[in-house]
Amino acid sequence: MTLPRPNPRSARSHAVLHRVSRRGFLAASAAISAAAAGVAIVGYNAKAKPPKRSVVLSDSATPSASPVGTRGGSLRVYNFDAMPYDTLDPHQTQMGAIANMHSAVFSKLLRYDDERAGSIVPDLAASMPEQPDRTTYIFRLRDGITFHDTPKYRKAYPRSAGRPLTADDVKYSIERQLNKNSPQGRRFFRRGNWDVIDKVESRDARTIVITTKSPVAPFLDFLAGRHAFIVPADIVTRTDTLATDAAMIGSGPFMLDSFEQGVAVRLRRNPQWFARDDNPGGIGAARPFLDEYVAYYSPQEDTFQRAAFQRRVVDATGFTDPAVLDTERKTNLADIALDETAAGGILASRFLLDRKPFDDDRLRRAIHLAIDRAALIDLMYPPMDGRPSAQLSGPIAPVMGRWAIANDELARRAGYRSDPAGRAEDIAAAKQLWAAATGGAVTELRITFAGIPKTIPDRAVAAITRQLGDVLGAKVSPSTDPTGQVLIGAAMVRNTEGATEGVAPFTFTFEDGGVDLDDWLYSQFRSGQPMNSYRLQDQQIDALLDKSRAEFNADARRKIGLDIQDYLLAKANARLDYCAPLQRQLRWGYARNVALPVWYGHNDTLADAWLDTSPPAWRTR
Repeated sequence: MTLPRPNPRSARSHAVLHRVSRRGFLAASAAISAAAAGVAIVGYNAKAKPPKRSVVLSDSATPSASPVGTRGGSLRVYNFDAMPYDTLDPHQTQMGAIANMHSAVFSKLLRYDDERAGSIVPDLAASMPEQPDRTTYIFRLRDGITFHDTPKYRKAYPRSAGRPLTADDVKYSIERQLNKNSPQGRRFFRRGNWDVIDKVESRDARTIVITTKSPVAPFLDFLAGRHAFIVPADIVTRTDTLATDAAMIGSGPFMLDSFEQGVAVRLRRNPQWFARDDNPGGIGAARPFLDEYVAYYSPQEDTFQRAAFQRRVVDATGFTDPAVLDTERKTNLADIALDETAAGGILASRFLLDRKPFDDDRLRRAIHLAIDRAALIDLMYPPMDGRPSAQLSGPIAPVMGRWAIANDELARRAGYRSDPAGRAEDIAAAKQLWAAATGGAVTELRITFAGIPKTIPDRAVAAITRQLGDVLGAKVSPSTDPTGQVLIGAAMVRNTEGATEGVAPFTFTFEDGGVDLDDWLYSQFRSGQPMNSYRLQDQQIDALLDKSRAEFNADARRKIGLDIQDYLLAKANARLDYCAPLQRQLRWGYARNVALPVWYGHNDTLADAWLDTSPPAWRTR
């Protein structure tokens, strides 16, 4: 879960997940409750009129009332923010929940105001860039931007803590990811975004000029992307990485107090945030309104989470079982709000195409047709209150409607069909392709499943094993990454390096595509790109991807994007895309301006969250 603001202004780690016992969680919960009882959070908007009934948010952009001239308090949630990370370095992380912490701590030149629409607004920049021609972008930085300043940071990095952020920091953060001589060169997974740059110049402390080699349609999207953070050079080690909590020195609305994998993330308010007074409607209080945000790692035990939520140990939580969430929501209609949004991440499988048996496109196609996606959705994401809890997904998540294949069209395609006649055709074709590829020999499929969320090991492993066995007669040998995705991510790096050991030839996990068409397709499927762990090399796809970057007409670019997806589904089958779940959370009504974004990387929006002490539920918190 992350917390977006409805604002009208538009050491690489392979550590195994720290396991927290039920007793540990209960002890922590009791301590939290005791502490909460002794804390007086005062000064909230006494004039606000909270709703008498629940606020059910079918659209996460629905605004809430805002505090006037007041601030304070601690927001506590259950989510995956503390999920084990592949790296602390914001330029080197592949995917996952670590982006939530990064987005609260670090800033970017630009940011997305609305990811679904793709609308971009300034962040560190004082305004959108001047563009004297189609390859030149002139940015001027805002006044008053400083890096975080605490005694801990001053002790660890005295040259960075508290100093002004300058154009040199922007220049460094971009050029760092272009350094092919870096010992971490292969881990700059967005290098393909910056390869289009010809030069970066710091004209003065507040002016940065970026020149691209040729016109690039999504270049502003690169600067607003979920990982385009600006960091000071001093916090980077000699081996070119950010290795410790103390190195998380950014300029964002919150400062990292602590990050304990598998336990909790704690963020503290940055009182010197450059956008603290950018409040809509003449609000007097300086943002962030909260003093603290604490994200406890989800125990993924619905009974326990429900008890903790009812006791106000946490102010918001999701649930594994939609039925439990629905029951809890209906039990407290006067006080509880439901937030939901389609996910911008998709369940998918990657193949390593230069290894047997996946070097045979007939075998990959057979697996694509054999998997019953509708049955998988029903098992993993049961409907809630008669409403679906997931959608079919192609290479781009359906929530990104500007670029994605329409769901009703996708449901008619081979491999996605659920009607009896269509399913029978898919099974027959799958068997024929499999037989042609294997010659009738028993073939083993070693599949590495993500261990988090628990719906994957608990439900997907058996389902995929059964489907591939029943339809194809395949021998499936499943294994589970106990960290979630860290070990899978490391194996994907070895995939791209052409290693012979420690690779992942067949995975089952969540894929995080991003926002723009380029995020979803270019970095994933272009030959030689760091995220192309399939080792896919296809000249036709490469040509279409290059064409999409040069096309500035939105309709024409969408058409190119659909052509690429058609090709990937019909011919390449390097990645099998299954579904995108609906994200849901319950939230006590006193937690305002708290909702769900489409995916990880938006905890900067906590800056507009606040706690309302007037509802009855607050008095028993």
